[in-house]
Amino acid sequence: MRPMGLFDWLKAKPQPKRDTDKAPGMIVLLDALPEFDCAAAEKALGDIEELRVAPKIEIESGEGTLHGSAEFDSHSIGIVGFNQPAPQGVMEKTVEVSNWRAEGRELLESAKAHLVLMHKGGGADVLEKYIALYKLAAVLGGEHLRGVLIEEAWTCAPVSVVREFTDRAKLADHRKFITPIAFYGFVRFNTDEGAWYASKGLHMFDVPDLVMFGPDEDPMDVLDMMMNIFLYVKTKGARIAAGHTFQIADDAFFKFSELETDNAYLDYLKGAGKTLQLKRISKDEIGKKGDDQ
Repeated sequence: MRPMGLFDWLKAKPQPKRDTDKAPGMIVLLDALPEFDCAAAEKALGDIEELRVAPKIEIESGEGTLHGSAEFDSHSIGIVGFNQPAPQGVMEKTVEVSNWRAEGRELLESAKAHLVLMHKGGGADVLEKYIALYKLAAVLGGEHLRGVLIEEAWTCAPVSVVREFTDRAKLADHRKFITPIAFYGFVRFNTDEGAWYASKGLHMFDVPDLVMFGPDEDPMDVLDMMMNIFLYVKTKGARIAAGHTFQIADDAFFKFSELETDNAYLDYLKGAGKTLQLKRISKDEIGKKGDDQ
């Protein structure tokens, strides 16, 4: 699919809005709950990239649990650990709906312990908060790491992806492209009528989540389109709303609509924030105001 083309009625703002009020969380999957060397973890965190404020990590262990905190730059992150697998309900909406296969998925499913990392806020935007969580997960997980879960985005990342956040070059790529799956999810729901596709977690970036009924659509084309819409809105500060139309190819025209409240799959499709449905339209409908406006 080509990059985003013609958008109608999208008013770009002078500067994209900074989503500094969000406080994301992450579950770190481990093969066991280890004894943490805080000094070594602080050094490893500081070695990833230059920090304005040196890391300070404090962890206290109990019987089968632990709690602590990590502070670096503008980030303040709470840490809680449990010597037991992550809750099954969280696994169902992250690992089980993911497309990870082979060793990556096996490691995610094999975890016997987990940490909960909760960002406490601060002045960084949500992307940098997620990056801080990933870096901390990689450092604390070490050789015990089995992957991470982001429940609010219905997504997960295997060990290989988490460790990319300790590589400066790959960190730059994640910052530039706001990588799907790493920061927000994309889920296919199979129904008797056909497949529904839904983004998850875009609300964390102050962007509406997107859904589409697409029994005849190519899943990768839908993911590509949703990703391009997200990046356009996020990086350009554009606004999308029900009734807006856009074109992405010579013969591909779409309209944003409200997600019907009587949709039989509403509980699965609706995001935590604003949710818009994508619908194919004809060329003649581009730019026309309809019932959604």
